[in-house]
This record gives sequence, structure tokens and C-alpha cells, in this order.
Amino acid sequence: MDYALECVERRIAAHDDARAVLVHGDIHEWNTLQADDGYKLVDPDGLLAEAEYDLGVIIREDPVLVGDPNPRSRARWLAGRTGCDETAIWEWAVVERLSTGLVCATMDYQPMARELLAAADRVARL
Repeated sequence: MDYALECVERRIAAHDDARAVLVHGDIHEWNTLQADDGYKLVDPDGLLAEAEYDLGVIIREDPVLVGDPNPRSRARWLAGRTGCDETAIWEWAVVERLSTGLVCATMDYQPMARELLAAADRVARL
């Protein structure tokens, strides 16, 4: 919890209205539908935030991250592909992993809650 709070405090301090964009807010595979011309995102939360927010949400449940000996590699890869900040992506993933794990726990949505909270605990000890 402490590590996620430190990350969210840094993200709040880094907020810049001039850089903020409309983000989906809950971008994951269950909110993506295949269409004739590619993919469509559905069920947006619609937040005004830095673009790195949605990239952090993408990797919050990433199974590659959980077993990766270099867990920041996915954030680094996304940063390289998008031109976004690697640290911001990582920190949003940390925050989202914990917050989503807690929400899932309140709904008794298992095993996802357990897995997200265990991953949050692991990355906090890096």
C-alpha cells in the first residue's frame, strides 16, 4: 500500500493540464471488441490524465510482468513504442494493480483479487 501511495503522489505532482488527454480509464482485453476495421474500445471511464495512465492500466494484469525477472520491461517496451514516459507507465500500473485488486476483493472476484494483490506486493519489494 505504501509503495502505491508514493507512486500516486508522484503522478499527482506530475499532472500537467497542458499534457493531459482524454484516456479510456479501463483499457483491457474485456473492453476491446474486434471490428471490421480493427478494434473498438467500449465501456470507457473517460478521464482527463496523462497518456501513460492507460498504458499502466494495460500492464496491471499483464502475466508477463508477474513472472518477468525484469518486471519493468513491459513499461520500457510500451514507452519505446509510444514515446511516453516509462516511469509514469510503471507507476500507474503499480497504482492500478493495487486499486483494482482491492475493488475485486470487495466483490469477492477471485482469483483475480488475490493475483493482483500478490503482484502488487511483489513489485513493492523490488
